[in-house]
Amino acid sequence: MELSVILEIGTSYTRGIVIQPNENGSYKIIAMAEAVNTGVKKSEIVNKDNTITSIKTALKSLSLMCGGDIQIRSVNLIYSGGNIDCEQISGMQTLQSNNAVIEHGDIHNALQNAKTTHLQEDRFIVEDILLDYMLNGTQRVDNPIGMTAQSIHTNLIRLHVDKNRIENILNTLEDCSLDYEKVYISGLCSALGATTPQQREEGVLVINFGGGSTTWAAYVGKNPRAVGGIPIGGDHITNDIHCAFKTTAKISETLKRQYGSATIISKHQLLEYQQDFTNKVIDQCDLSRVINARMDETLRIIHEYISRDNLIEAITNIVICGKGALLNNLTTLTSNIFERPCKIANPPLPANLIKPGANTTAYVPLIGAAECCTKEAILEERKKRSDNKIKKIFQKIFG
Repeated sequence: MELSVILEIGTSYTRGIVIQPNENGSYKIIAMAEAVNTGVKKSEIVNKDNTITSIKTALKSLSLMCGGDIQIRSVNLIYSGGNIDCEQISGMQTLQSNNAVIEHGDIHNALQNAKTTHLQEDRFIVEDILLDYMLNGTQRVDNPIGMTAQSIHTNLIRLHVDKNRIENILNTLEDCSLDYEKVYISGLCSALGATTPQQREEGVLVINFGGGSTTWAAYVGKNPRAVGGIPIGGDHITNDIHCAFKTTAKISETLKRQYGSATIISKHQLLEYQQDFTNKVIDQCDLSRVINARMDETLRIIHEYISRDNLIEAITNIVICGKGALLNNLTTLTSNIFERPCKIANPPLPANLIKPGANTTAYVPLIGAAECCTKEAILEERKKRSDNKIKKIFQKIFG
């Protein structure tokens, strides 16, 4: 099967991986790279030229890691904007007679009826994911083929994003002479890359703390039940520190990474730094209060979303990932707010491809997308083989 390239255009970095899908459902990562991106703020393109430079730099690194003998013409895009939303939709198909046997055509019609559900013109549909089926409006089933019923409902979850923002990204890819094969949602990919099927079956919430946005996905059973995103990320914390202490953006980022804490530190400790050729100090306790205010707000917003969908009781564990997941004591604060165990994701990356000091948890959504791309590649390969068999049969019959 052909190589697949996965790209995430983030607020601070453009990250990409190249994978080799295998027919058994596994894949091999043969290249991974990242490039600084100064053209995106709050997960939205604000400088197209800088974003193009970042994309081309990342792709060049990927090509070199593959021996320099591949030309990347298309990518699978991970969208990580803070305007991600989801809604449940359904479609019904009445069967031709009472207690008729359900066939594939009935399911197809019910799915098509669901997909005609109206969406605001300023939204872009990324994906409609099948959740389950319902017979006669009451009985939920996973596979209704061969069962009898008077009607069949299909229940789906629709993922959609801001139309203008996603089109700006797709246009930027076009300016890089790139096609896109498919768009994936960061929160959904993060859940797939950070958890096992068993964890998802038991109920898990995965939160990706990015630079310009925070995305999440909640799984209960084998399917996602809530997916979303808000335009609040690590860069907002950096700006909060800048506003509170009048520090430069660079010093604010350094203070956050080295001494910051998601929980409030009660012990007073003076932190020294130099700015404008002057020695200055701030109290680590005050620093933690500024950071805690922002992180507490972010997590409670997500908690409200999950509670709105009545999923809190079904969640047994929480996994965090992304650029901001390494903030000190963030797992503790998350556990306190959700009253669930929390851990940082540890994605399965090849040790020989990891650069020293790299934030490996930031690659979690790319790992999840790799699983999706592999499944798509297998289906495409099977379709090609089936088409070839049909072609050979026709050639044999008609010459």
